[in-house]
Amino acid sequence: MRGKGLAFGAATVVNAMPSGYGAALGVDLKTEAEVELVDGPEIEVEIKGDARESGTLAAEAFKITLERFGIRKGGRIKTESEIPIAVGMKSSSAAANAVMLATLDALGKKLGDIEVIKMGVEASIRAGVTVTGAFDDACASYLGGLHVTDNYGRRILKSIEVEPLSAVFLVPEGKRYSGQVDAQRLKAYARPTLLALDDALNGRHWQAMLLNGMVMARAFDADPMPMLMALKNGAMSAGFCGKGPAVCAIVGMESEGDVVDGWRELGWRIIRSRTNSSSARQGW
Repeated sequence: MRGKGLAFGAATVVNAMPSGYGAALGVDLKTEAEVELVDGPEIEVEIKGDARESGTLAAEAFKITLERFGIRKGGRIKTESEIPIAVGMKSSSAAANAVMLATLDALGKKLGDIEVIKMGVEASIRAGVTVTGAFDDACASYLGGLHVTDNYGRRILKSIEVEPLSAVFLVPEGKRYSGQVDAQRLKAYARPTLLALDDALNGRHWQAMLLNGMVMARAFDADPMPMLMALKNGAMSAGFCGKGPAVCAIVGMESEGDVVDGWRELGWRIIRSRTNSSSARQGW
C-alpha cells in the first residue's frame, strides 16, 4: 500500500519560543512525501537532496499515524522539499504534515485537519525538533493563511486571510537546530513578542512581523540590516524566520525585483515564493 502527501512552508510573524504564543504565515514552497507500508517493524527514511539529515521526524510522524489506528507495520518513507532544512522556514512542520498525510493515504484513512496538525506537533516534540511544539507553524503549513496561536494550549486564536503577495527569503549560510537554542534565555524576550502578538491579533500583522523580527535578530545575535534593506526597497514587512538564520520579506509584486536586487549584493541564497492560502493535500 502506497500513499502521497503534500504540505507547505511558512514564515514567522511572531516567534512563540519566548512566550508560548506565536503566529505564522503560509507560503507556497512545497514538501512532498511518499509512504509505502511494509510487513515487519523496519522504518526506512530517504530525504532526497539532503541525505545527511536525520529521518527521525519522518519516522515519528509515520509511527504516530499508525498508532492512531492501532496498526503495526513498517514503512519506506521518501520526502522531497523546496524548503531548506534548519534555517527557520518551517521545514519540520511541512515534513511532519506531509508524511502523516501520505501515511493516511497509504492506509486509506481520513482524519480532521486539526487532529492531523496536532499529531504532527506531537511527532515534532518526540523528534526533538521544536521548543514549543510549533503549533503556529504547523497550522500555517497545513491550512495556509496566517494563524495566531497558543502553542502550549494548541489553540488557534485568530486566522487571517492574506492577499496574494510575494514572500522572498534571504538564506545566509549555516543551520540552527532546536537543540542548539537556549529556550530559557529566550524567555527574557517574552514582553516585546507579546506586543507583536497583540498587533497580529488586532490586524497589524505586518507591524507584528517587523517588531518580532527586530527583537529576534537581537535575541539570536543576527544582523537586522537585511530586514531594513528590504523595507527601504519597498517591502511591506520583513522578519526573522524562527530561530534563523533566514529572513523573509513580504512584498507587493511590483517591488519584488527591487528587494531581490538589494539583497543580491549580500551574496547569500535568495528564494522567491508567494503567500499561500491552499491547504495541505492527502494524495494528488
